[in-house]
Amino acid sequence: MKKVLTLAAAALLATSGLAIAQDSVIIEVPQRARDYVIAHPADPVVIEGNLSQGYVVPQGIVVRPIPESPGYGYIYVDGRPVIVSLDNRQVVYLDEPARGVPDEVITYVERNPVDAVMVEGPIDTGTVIPEGVPLVAVPDQPRYSYVYVEGRPALVDNGTRRVVWVR
Repeated sequence: MKKVLTLAAAALLATSGLAIAQDSVIIEVPQRARDYVIAHPADPVVIEGNLSQGYVVPQGIVVRPIPESPGYGYIYVDGRPVIVSLDNRQVVYLDEPARGVPDEVITYVERNPVDAVMVEGPIDTGTVIPEGVPLVAVPDQPRYSYVYVEGRPALVDNGTRRVVWVR
């Protein structure tokens, strides 16, 4: 039972922007820091081993500072943003990758193009689609909608409006 509760707590923290550092202190990563990191992707770095909260980023990896969020920096690993405490180089937040997007959803999006929308900046996995941009629902898939930007389809998670797949 304890394992189930621990997993449930970890899932809640991962979606809330809260993190637990190695010393079990709960850290709340500011939303503006998470938004900045999503809006300003960086070249990816390679991390050996399992990346998780509390992992200490090696000194040889450049961590970019987050303006207006002193004490935090970021890197991108495997296409996902990772927020690091600049005090101790520990990972305090990582965006979970989109897993399990059914192939039929991607097939539907590619076979049913829609008029392109305008979105400021590049569209990549993790990009948040602004509220004013209309999304097109994927039939029988209440979790997903999609848009086309510059001729490219982008699958969007309805709960977060984040792009989870882009061609």
